[in-house]
Amino acid sequence: MKAPRPSALSITMLICLMLSPFFYSCQELEEELIDETNSTGQTAPIPDPDPIPQPITPTTPANPNSVPGPMEPVSSIPYSQITNKEYVIELDRWDIPNDRKEAVKTTDNIQAAIDWAASEGFGIIRLPAGHYLVGKYGNAVYQAGIELPSNTAFLLDKNATIEMAANDKWNYCAITVTKQKNVLISGGTVIGDKTGHTYTPRTSDGKTNHDEGHCICIQTLSENVTVENMVLKEATGDGVFLIAQDIKNKDIAQVKNIIIQHNNIGYNRRQGISVVGAANVIIKDNEIHHTKGIAPEHGIDIESHPYKSNDIAISSNYFHNNEGHILNFDGVDTIIEDNFMEQGDDIAQHIGPPVTSWNKANVTFRNNTLSIRNDTRVSNSNGFIFYAYDISGPNTRINAIYGNTFIKCGIAMLGQESAIIRDNDFDFGHIVVQNMDDIKIFNNTLTHDNECWPFRLKNVKGLASGNMYNGKAAIGLDLKEDVLFSGACQEKE
Repeated sequence: MKAPRPSALSITMLICLMLSPFFYSCQELEEELIDETNSTGQTAPIPDPDPIPQPITPTTPANPNSVPGPMEPVSSIPYSQITNKEYVIELDRWDIPNDRKEAVKTTDNIQAAIDWAASEGFGIIRLPAGHYLVGKYGNAVYQAGIELPSNTAFLLDKNATIEMAANDKWNYCAITVTKQKNVLISGGTVIGDKTGHTYTPRTSDGKTNHDEGHCICIQTLSENVTVENMVLKEATGDGVFLIAQDIKNKDIAQVKNIIIQHNNIGYNRRQGISVVGAANVIIKDNEIHHTKGIAPEHGIDIESHPYKSNDIAISSNYFHNNEGHILNFDGVDTIIEDNFMEQGDDIAQHIGPPVTSWNKANVTFRNNTLSIRNDTRVSNSNGFIFYAYDISGPNTRINAIYGNTFIKCGIAMLGQESAIIRDNDFDFGHIVVQNMDDIKIFNNTLTHDNECWPFRLKNVKGLASGNMYNGKAAIGLDLKEDVLFSGACQEKE
């Protein structure tokens, strides 16, 4: 399932409302968007009427977090409920092809081997090297793959590949965990059918999105699941898809205690990872890249409607060449830390910013490095944008942004309840804030060659101190907790 997502036009209008005193006319930009929509319904790139001066020699540090693959499965089993009794699937005994042929037979016979091993008390089930084509009829819109039971470690040989056979279904899962507990999936490669998929129009409305085909699905009250040391690529939807999927208990029907770590997740069509109703999720030490094909095209998307997501930790990942890196629509108490994010290069212009958060979400964003090589089509040089809608029940927890390095980009924040922005280093960046009654801006260091870019405030209350602009104490940040303030241009060098 997917939550409704704003169109490119509506996103642009939100940015305009936020930044119109400083950037350009919203009406002009809206007309430009309408005029430049091509015959396919996609929005053409938008020229920037007020380009931001660019640094002569931008510096992007080398990334330390690359995850090459394929990889061996892990040797340590994370759940004590999984016995150390081990079974290597016997391909001859179960008549399992491993030469990328006979998808239905391969699916049925791998499943039979897994089910038998689990019934015999084997906790560790190994799949030998080979190329396994899977996929069979599930229903009119779903192509089924392999399903894993509770208390199982499914370990793929480094040279084992599970590939979803080309199909024309809107939905599929190459590997599924549904209503299960204590499951480890590790090693080898899982491939979707993106390159061979047939996008048959849906009979109800003619749409051909087909954006729910995933490498791994973890869903419906599943708990204690780890995905580690894998290559997950080329799905029509996501590398990993987490979804609550229980209509009766939307507030509590979550997948819980999920770990997604040290994987290479790339070339998927919709997302690297989608979180649609999950709690206590760790996404760590992954390389998430080249997500492109159908919106939102992010590395990670936390978008839970109508479910709930909370306590998600995203740390030490390497994001690159996605249309956007992290979209946090409604994740409560989300921590994003120690990640390396670079945007631009292979995908020259992106639709939106690398990181986006809405006012139903809240985030602690700390010790990340965020670099933009090319401006985005809509958000220009904003690396992190906080949107706000007039919606009921917004999250009122504080947003904290500290200890980060922003290269050729900055922060733009509109209408959040409260936030603190402190101890960040902006190399040719900015802090833009509008319509906030509780903002604290402390000890940030900014460089820029346009004195009106570093700090842009409108209708803001709060406090500011210790900020630096081009090596000198910033001036004009006359924030007070009881008086609205607008302004904050700096003196020229």
